[in-house]
Amino acid sequence: MRNSTFFELLCYKTGANLRTEIARYHLNYLWWVLEPVLTMGVFYVIFDIMLNRGTEHFVAFLLTGLIWWNWFARSVQNAASSILNARTLMLQVDIRKAFFPLEVCLQDGFKQLFVTALLLVFLLIYPTPVTVTWLALPALMAVQFLLVLGVATLGAALVPFLPDLKFVIVTGVQLLFFGSGIFFRIEDVVLPEHRFIMYLNPVAGLIRNYREILINGAWPDWFYLAKVALFSLALCLFAFWLVRKLDRTYPWVCNQ
Repeated sequence: MRNSTFFELLCYKTGANLRTEIARYHLNYLWWVLEPVLTMGVFYVIFDIMLNRGTEHFVAFLLTGLIWWNWFARSVQNAASSILNARTLMLQVDIRKAFFPLEVCLQDGFKQLFVTALLLVFLLIYPTPVTVTWLALPALMAVQFLLVLGVATLGAALVPFLPDLKFVIVTGVQLLFFGSGIFFRIEDVVLPEHRFIMYLNPVAGLIRNYREILINGAWPDWFYLAKVALFSLALCLFAFWLVRKLDRTYPWVCNQ
């Protein structure tokens, strides 16, 4: 399949999946807005009103961690079985198997744009200081997309050979959740000599930088972001190379 045809089909299929998803709900596109709004509302009521947390901007702190974590977790878990679930289609159409995890990541990435817009509106209302550092947000999102794509494609590449791996991925994602600083500042609860271990998890570092630019009005750690970007790019290249190398094997393995 030519590259132009591949990307045309990818864009068409991603758009079709999004339209199919919203067609299942009476509220259509509004559900993409209402779902994160309800989530934000629940956390606001629990942590800011009922528990009366004294930490300044705690709800903003919590949501800024949770929203970016959910993007990572949702895409990695959704993509894990993407090649395996396409076994019937693979017998009918000769298509590069990288298509399937890439489709999932694009679909979830598009939905994340809506969630991001809502988060920014919430931060304006909450309020938190609006500074020029917000301009760094697209760079952070680009780095995270590379990370998500690399991890998701690698998982999708391996699951057809080890189907039980999808359960390991779910468990691993849950473990990473507690080590990513969603509910706490790593600097407040982890000893200085152990913090580098926490930041070996790139999601933890990305969440810290999201909070820096959106809540604290500080520029991100560009050197750290460059390291995560290079790691994510290398992971993407390896994952797509692996999928391409195994391209002809997947139809046989997935239909065993």
